[in-house]
Amino acid sequence: MTNSNPREPAPPASLRGLLLDPTVRAVIDELAALRLHQPGIADYAHFARNPPSVVAMVDRARHHAAEVARLIALVQNTDRAAVHLQLSGLYALALLNATATAAVALMPARTGADRHARRQHGAAFLAALDNPEENELRHAGAIAFGRNGVDAAVIAQDAIAFAGRGRGAPPQPSRATLHVIEEQATLHHWLKQTVDLTTLLDEARRHAKMASRLAMSLDQDELSSRDRDAIAAAFEGALLQHAIVLAQIALSQAEVDTDLVLDAAHTTVTNRPQLQAGLLIAIAMGQNLRTMIAANPV
Repeated sequence: MTNSNPREPAPPASLRGLLLDPTVRAVIDELAALRLHQPGIADYAHFARNPPSVVAMVDRARHHAAEVARLIALVQNTDRAAVHLQLSGLYALALLNATATAAVALMPARTGADRHARRQHGAAFLAALDNPEENELRHAGAIAFGRNGVDAAVIAQDAIAFAGRGRGAPPQPSRATLHVIEEQATLHHWLKQTVDLTTLLDEARRHAKMASRLAMSLDQDELSSRDRDAIAAAFEGALLQHAIVLAQIALSQAEVDTDLVLDAAHTTVTNRPQLQAGLLIAIAMGQNLRTMIAANPV
C-alpha cells in the first residue's frame, strides 16, 4: 500500500544538516518597519490614529524567538567550526526578536486582542530575565507590557477579544520581514551592515523638535476642535516616532553611548511611564546583545 502523502523529511540533527539558502534578501526589523521617513503633520497624525497590530508584532517576535531556540537545539550535536559559522545568524535572529519586543513595549495597544498579546509577551519577557524576581528590569517590564493594576474583568474581556480576533478585519500589512536559520547569508549580511548612529540621532531629534512645536500649537486658543484633534494626534505620532528611533539606536549592534540615548529623549517620553520603560528595555537588550557579540565575535 502506497502513501499518497509522503512524510516530510526528517529535520536535521545538527547545523551541518541544514539546507542553507545562499540568496541575500532584504531584512527589515520591527522598529525600522515602523519608522516614517520625512513625515509631515498629516503623516504623524495618521500613524497615531492607525497604529499597527500589536498581535502581529508579537507573532513576529515569537517566530524569531522560536528560530533562536531551534538553532540552539541544533548546536548540541554540532562541531565548533560549524557553530561559529552560524553565530551571525543567531545574533541576527536575537536582534530581530529584540526589536519586535521593543516595538511591542512602545506602541499603544488599542484593542483587547492587542492588550492581551502584549501582556502575554510581557510575561514571556519577564520569565526569561536572569533572576526575574529581583532583576531591575522587572518593574520596567511590568509597566511597558501593561501588566500592572489590570482588573480581572478587563483581562478576561481582552482574552476573549484575542481568541476571536480572526473574525475581525485583517491587520494592516507590515514591512517587517520574517526569517529562518537557513537564511545564513541574508542574516549575516544584515548583521554586518554599518549603522549610522549620527543620522539616526539627528532623525530622533527632528521628531522631538516637531513634537515640541506641535505641543506649543495646542496652546493656541483660536484652534477649532477639529484642528486641535489633528494636532494632538500629530503630536502623539511625532512622539512615537521619536521613541522608535531612540530604541533603534539603543539596539544597534554598533557601540552605543546609552546616556546619549536618554539625554536625547523628549521630556514627554521620560514623563510617560510606558514610553520610558520601553526605552529602558531597549537599552538593556541592546547592551546584552553587544556584550554577547563581543564575547564571541563573528
